[in-house]
Amino acid sequence: MARVRNGGPGASGFLWLVVVGLALVAPTAPAVVIQTTTGTGNTTAPADDPGWSAVGARGIGTGVYVGGGWVLTAAHVWSGPITLSGSTYFAVPGSEVRLTNAGLPGMSADTDLMMYRLTVVPSGIAAPRIAAATPAVGAAVTMIGAGRDRQPGLTEWSVNTAASPWTWTEVASGGDAAGYKANMAARSMRWGTNTLSGTGAWISYGYGDVKTVVTTFDLLPGSSEAQASYGDSGGGVFTKNGADWELAGLMLTVDGYSGQPDAGANAVFGNVTFSADLALYRPQIMAIVPEPSALLLAGIGAGWLLLRSRRRR
Repeated sequence: MARVRNGGPGASGFLWLVVVGLALVAPTAPAVVIQTTTGTGNTTAPADDPGWSAVGARGIGTGVYVGGGWVLTAAHVWSGPITLSGSTYFAVPGSEVRLTNAGLPGMSADTDLMMYRLTVVPSGIAAPRIAAATPAVGAAVTMIGAGRDRQPGLTEWSVNTAASPWTWTEVASGGDAAGYKANMAARSMRWGTNTLSGTGAWISYGYGDVKTVVTTFDLLPGSSEAQASYGDSGGGVFTKNGADWELAGLMLTVDGYSGQPDAGANAVFGNVTFSADLALYRPQIMAIVPEPSALLLAGIGAGWLLLRSRRRR
């Protein structure tokens, strides 16, 4: 399996998808960057909904409700209030559980994933099923998350690759690189699509080693091709297993080109998003949150005991 640390070839290094203390951040939900003409839209659940209501704004990041009153997010986002389907839910203080790399040789003990419990179990929100196996390269995914909106027009840059780091000059046309600048003052819940371009890469950027799946921001004009931006940390990456949607990844960080202007916010074609491969961490998640069938059986059992008690009385 590939192992990448603190930046790959020609890269500027991994960037956490949150901005701590940024004064421009508006107190609303965020969105992934998509490649449609204006960059707007996709702010309600898609027709084939992978789990829109289970993803919500978690402070300056994102989180995913995984059932039983528990939220999964990035450890660098941490616990706190989360907004799901327009309602805000609060964290139980001290309920945080940091996920680990299960003692894998050569890997850090902790990883950049954590769970925490809510004071109230959300009603009417279906928890997604966690993927038990890593999706194959080329698998279609839907990304739902918490990055900044993008500015409407395409931006081009002339890039001097002879310099170290590369130097970027914005140009009107004919540039060597193109992409979208982030609108750091605007955020709205959004989904986008992509395909997995890689699996098995272990990355490290200050919060422990993480096994990841990778998506690449390709030039597909007019599509909903997605790239993570600031605020997407903890956002969901969903894929289909047969006819059923599963939560296969959790967005964590991006990697850009050498010298790329604000690679954590600006999405340039060829940039990549790294998301935790949840198949590896699923046993730990399910040890905290039982399978929906187990929860159903527990509910049936509790109801039967209550009925039996009433009959006795």
